[in-house]
Amino acid sequence: MSSNSEPPPSPHYPGCYRPLPPGFIRVFELEAGNPADPIAGRLVSQAIYGEEYEALSYVWGDPRQRHDLTVDGEPLSVTANLHGALTAFRHQHNLPGERQVRRRLWADALCINQENVPERTAQVELMGAIFKGALRVLAWLGWEEGEEGRQHTLDAIRFIHSFMKDPEAGLRDARILLLHHDVSVTGPASRLAMLSSEDDRRKFEEQAVKWEAVKKFFDTKYFHRAWIVQEVGLAREAILYSALKPPHDSGHESENLVLDSVDWPLVGRFVEFLDYSGASLVTHLGLMSWVAHHILMVWETEEDGTPKCDFLTSMHWVRILGVTDARDRVYSLLGHPYAILDGQLVVKPNYAVTRGVVYTQLAANFILKTKDLYAVSLVDHEEDPWEEARDWDPGDESRMPSWVPDWHTINRTTPMDWPEPAANPENANIEIEGAVDGTQGTPMPHLLVRGWVVDEIVAVSRRMETTDFPVTNLIRERAKMNPFWLDRVWELVSPKGSRVGLGASSVLETLSLALPFGTREKDQVKSRIGSQRTLMEHQRSFAAYLLDYHKLRQAVPDATTESNAGGYVPARSLYDSLPEESQAELRRRAEGATSEGFLECMTWPSMCRVVYRTASGWVGMGSRITRPGDLVCRVPGSKVLMTLRRIADDCTDPGVMSCVFVAPTVLPARMKMGDEGIGEKPVRFRIV
Repeated sequence: MSSNSEPPPSPHYPGCYRPLPPGFIRVFELEAGNPADPIAGRLVSQAIYGEEYEALSYVWGDPRQRHDLTVDGEPLSVTANLHGALTAFRHQHNLPGERQVRRRLWADALCINQENVPERTAQVELMGAIFKGALRVLAWLGWEEGEEGRQHTLDAIRFIHSFMKDPEAGLRDARILLLHHDVSVTGPASRLAMLSSEDDRRKFEEQAVKWEAVKKFFDTKYFHRAWIVQEVGLAREAILYSALKPPHDSGHESENLVLDSVDWPLVGRFVEFLDYSGASLVTHLGLMSWVAHHILMVWETEEDGTPKCDFLTSMHWVRILGVTDARDRVYSLLGHPYAILDGQLVVKPNYAVTRGVVYTQLAANFILKTKDLYAVSLVDHEEDPWEEARDWDPGDESRMPSWVPDWHTINRTTPMDWPEPAANPENANIEIEGAVDGTQGTPMPHLLVRGWVVDEIVAVSRRMETTDFPVTNLIRERAKMNPFWLDRVWELVSPKGSRVGLGASSVLETLSLALPFGTREKDQVKSRIGSQRTLMEHQRSFAAYLLDYHKLRQAVPDATTESNAGGYVPARSLYDSLPEESQAELRRRAEGATSEGFLECMTWPSMCRVVYRTASGWVGMGSRITRPGDLVCRVPGSKVLMTLRRIADDCTDPGVMSCVFVAPTVLPARMKMGDEGIGEKPVRFRIV
């Protein structure tokens, strides 16, 4: 990089930045000092794999809250969070076995000239290598909020250590909160009064205190920042730190600043266990631990070291995390092993185009090079997409085709993972019509595919919420957004007087399979999202779950009176609406079984989705923006079915249907590939 690319010095970025040769980075050599001393040090250039250094992982924080430090004798302004991290870590400058006077640290806002766009772009490409090459990653959670905040942190760290000694026992102890933990429904006194014994009340209070500390721990802003995904994910060693902020006038010696810490791998094992074995507890308590688990999932590997998670799925997992620049949702993952496609980065950093252009180029690159529509299956629209073709507009950051995932919107759903493909990928005929460069006034690209219309959606449920799923007690049930949700869904999928000739048992079976994305037999590939259970295990657990809801409905003495007084109560339970032979079969299956297995398997797949009924009477699950009239379609190149919405256009070709992409969908009765197209309408789709 030539020196003439350097911008003039500014108040925030003085002339301490010298041009960096390709493959080089700057390291900040931090002078030792006490907490109250001014921060000073120098920047030195080196090759990434040169002298050892530690990398700082932290949240930038409010850019208006800044502090000065001295770099190479000149003042430099940094955010308060970075200043806090440097204050906390410099007193540990003498690491075991090291004799250095200055601690050698890499921090993005300090070691990259943020005002030099070419340098910033080049260094972003190196970020993965920087954190992978660091001796260790120091993850700064921030200053603790007084003595109470510090106590919460210590309680959370101790509990995580204790819980992971016997996680199954820890989860059993925590289940008391599922039954009685709801301050919004009843006050603490009345809630505790519901407990049957003094011992139960003591256990409840102990568990409530511990899990409240865990909740506050994962609410920390640090866990909600996209860049940390590769910062801790690629680390040779990563440790999470926080500390009680010393008073400005304390004059304390450096050893009086005590850092509280916990190893990232231990935290990882904790959140992984909760997601796979305690999903209902996580959602019930509103824990954000699953965000940390998403970070782990991005970097999981097979026994031979091969990454389990592809680049696009990684993008989906981290879209809940915050970024200052929406384009960094892509760029912050360029250190992933699968960020290379055909020998090149999946997309080159470019801060001169909108996020819509970056996301479209990424999706199109994968679709055209792999002849696979997996990128499309990650679309999760927050609102209905435009029902018309549009041109590019550089002034509209969010403008992109309906078939491109907007990774900057809130992630509310998990990717659909059905055990068998819905269409033969070898028959994919995929084209992209138009350019993806975002030139103003030119048409946004259309996706051209061939496939079949499977069925039309005629009825759609309310959006399902994870808090609706656990079966607890009548007081809690009434407080839910969708009380008696299973019975409510049944009224939609099996309406009275339905003319469709499908038996109740068949409809119930497809409903039970849609909610957890089907089942997997022992010899099938294990899923990280949907059910891990065989069909027999699933049927027994679902039967127990259905009977639990039936018992809850029986607790209502008079449906008419209760409905008027306390909200929705079904006229009769799902179980009561079934034929006697179906009831007998459910009782047989449920004998000796529990509902927990089904609940844990369906919680994440069903989250924020809807159940629908098709014109043929089949039951499926799809996006929250699904509406009657949408079409369920089978398209080679997509492992799951698609929901498309037909739009009016002036196309004269009767064999082409113009539509917008709504979402991926599962329709268990038609998910099997079988004989493609038999009884289905063949269509060429133009997806705008």
